[in-house]
Amino acid sequence: MFSKPVSRKSDDPADLLKEPTQRRSVLHDGIVIKGDWHGDGTVEFGGVITGDLTVDVLIVTVTGKVEGNVRARSVTVEGHLNGTIAAIDVTLSPTAIVTGEIEAEKIRIDFGAQVEGLLTANGKAIS
Repeated sequence: MFSKPVSRKSDDPADLLKEPTQRRSVLHDGIVIKGDWHGDGTVEFGGVITGDLTVDVLIVTVTGKVEGNVRARSVTVEGHLNGTIAAIDVTLSPTAIVTGEIEAEKIRIDFGAQVEGLLTANGKAIS
């Protein structure tokens, strides 16, 4: 009738070697940062930062404003970014306003995005 409670600890030593789930930081509008931000997870940024961002995945929300350089595996811009982006995958949403240089393997620019600067897509050609 009653089930046995599930133990949260595993007896399998292989479970200790598994990667932990990726961290996620959410910084809403109203947050102001002066300085650099480094992280190893996903950062959803809706505030204002004057400084460089180095993260795994960056999402600059509609309310976000970045004044600095970004290095990440994946970048999505919905708000404002003034600086450089170096990433593997970049997406500029219809509300994005970007001034600067973007270098990525893949760049997607949605209709309505405003971009002023240099774009370099160095992805591999499809044969």
